[in-house]
Amino acid sequence: MLGVEGGIPRAAAPVPQDSPAAAPAEPAPEVSIPDAASRPFSAEIDACEIDDRGRPETVWTARARELGRSRLVFLSRRMCYPGRRLLVMIHLIDHRPAPLHGLVQTCEYEADGLYRVELRLLPMPDDERLREWVDSIAARR
Repeated sequence: MLGVEGGIPRAAAPVPQDSPAAAPAEPAPEVSIPDAASRPFSAEIDACEIDDRGRPETVWTARARELGRSRLVFLSRRMCYPGRRLLVMIHLIDHRPAPLHGLVQTCEYEADGLYRVELRLLPMPDDERLREWVDSIAARR
């Protein structure tokens, strides 16, 4: 039968059990890919957690370490739980503090009582209470 042989799929050759192709594949280790645009950044910051009702809580100071387009890394004496929202005011010399809003991705103990907090940056919410908090922090400086 002409032409029929070309339409029949061929079965794959069986793989011998002692060959490397027969071994089950090991899962690839998870690799954390750093933010390509992340750069060293040093500035004093005021941080504040936002509670479940959207209100700012107690303010504490920390030190910024890295800044990228989508993340901020800072060192803090206070531990932050992953999943919590934070407001951060970055203080630079001769400038009005810049507010940032984000979600805590990781919080790991660094050394000497300091925690390394990685914050995924989010758009600033349009909320009256948060705007008042930003204005009050800016007025203190």
